[in-house]
Order: sequence, then C-alpha cells, then structure tokens
Amino acid sequence: MVLSPEPASDAWQYDDRLHLGELKGNIGDQNYTIGADVDLSRYRSVVIWCERFSVAFGAAAIDVAV
Repeated sequence: MVLSPEPASDAWQYDDRLHLGELKGNIGDQNYTIGADVDLSRYRSVVIWCERFSVAFGAAAIDVAV
C-alpha cells in the first residue's frame, strides 16, 4: 500500500511514492500507520501497489484536510 503525489489514474506512474506497508488482506477495513513527520498535503492518491511485479491493482483519490 502506498501514498502517491500523483492523482489516481490508469497511468500507474507512482515514482515518488511513500510505502505504507504490505497489504493486510483482501476483505474488510485496513489501517496503516503514517509517521507524524509525513507531509500529507503532498499526496493525492492511495494505491494498492505490487512491488514484485511493478503493477498497481487499484487506486483511489484522497483529499487530506490539513
């Protein structure tokens, strides 16, 4: 799971991403810890990213109120 400064799209170019951790499952809610030093205003999407195959399985836009 990663945060990306790019908008969610089919382009899947997430070069400057912040790795949040491994996907915890495929059913139900999931929570990931984000360090207090992370500037959330930089990020525009959350992405289910597969490092092994360098492919995204889904992305969603985020709007962080800071």
